[in-house]
Amino acid sequence: MNWSRAVAMAVTAAGLLLCGCANSASTGGAAQSTGASAHPAHRPASATDAGPGTTSGKPDLILDGQIDARPGEMVQMMLNGVSHARGGDAVTARSPAFSGPVRLRWDAGNYWAQAALGMTDKPGWYPLTVAVHGRTVARDRIHVIRSRRPAFDISASGDVTRPGERVSLEFDDLYPGERGTDFTVRSAALPGPVRLVHEDSMVFNPRDFEAWPELRPVLADGTYTFELYGPHGRRVAEKRLKVRASRPGDADYLGKTYGPEFFDPGKGYSGGTHNFRGIGAGRQVAVMLHDENPDPGEETRLTATSPAFTGVLHLRHDDTKGADGDDPRFLGTATVRSGLTPGRYPVTIVSHHGRVTNTEYLTVTAR
Repeated sequence: MNWSRAVAMAVTAAGLLLCGCANSASTGGAAQSTGASAHPAHRPASATDAGPGTTSGKPDLILDGQIDARPGEMVQMMLNGVSHARGGDAVTARSPAFSGPVRLRWDAGNYWAQAALGMTDKPGWYPLTVAVHGRTVARDRIHVIRSRRPAFDISASGDVTRPGERVSLEFDDLYPGERGTDFTVRSAALPGPVRLVHEDSMVFNPRDFEAWPELRPVLADGTYTFELYGPHGRRVAEKRLKVRASRPGDADYLGKTYGPEFFDPGKGYSGGTHNFRGIGAGRQVAVMLHDENPDPGEETRLTATSPAFTGVLHLRHDDTKGADGDDPRFLGTATVRSGLTPGRYPVTIVSHHGRVTNTEYLTVTAR
């Protein structure tokens, strides 16, 4: 069983009910299409179960992905109000939009199925019925639109793409006759070849291949070509992306850094300026840097160095709930060398491609 599938469909149901879009009718009435599906790229990940599997009232059919769907895309179906004892293994969906009958399986309190639309479907509305032991219990409709030619796209977070920034590479070749599964993107802006992968079986588009690589952290300003290669090394498409490092006058040129701050890792960070400066030799100290506008990719590149530490301290981006509402912050826990002579020792963090240096002094006391 797959609980996440049932929960995801329950989320869809809750959303439709909240917007006043009841999406199917049970036996005995002509169903109206919901028209409510926004056809998102991915299913909801998790939510509290809204109560699938209830056996009171009429059967309730919930669809997702049935509006503005392209040939070959997936439609998800969940049937509530039919118990497993009543339905058994005889709950079936039928539509001329599918290649044949689709069996709904009992899964975590409801009947569920995901079915692909036929690649030869023509644009239009297709009726859908769900039957239990041959008796129709729910109806709805599927709206199919025209196929779209394969497309290769690159997207970044803002108007200006910075070195080290993470970009999105996507190849959508949901089109009749396309069969390849091995796609690779090559560019001088990338650290190396990047393989595009299909995320998982729970995506509406079964032929959507993606990757989210980081650009090389040091790139000359310019326009870079990204070439998409398919099976057997055949070049399929290419895109161009302009990359420019921050420069004087840009809000993120030097960012807005402050720190490093020191605090007791056992007590946690409480915000504000810390007066924690003394630490015994051989003990541990937490180090934190704030930066209002960090360079792309610095989430994994920043380090703190000090002659007082046993080694280089690699800082990580703090994405915990405690960081909500704060400037981006980077932290790590260092060990002070044993037997160190008491005194003040510099702790240095270099950021923004060497343009910004932050140094504070840590006082080390006798063990």
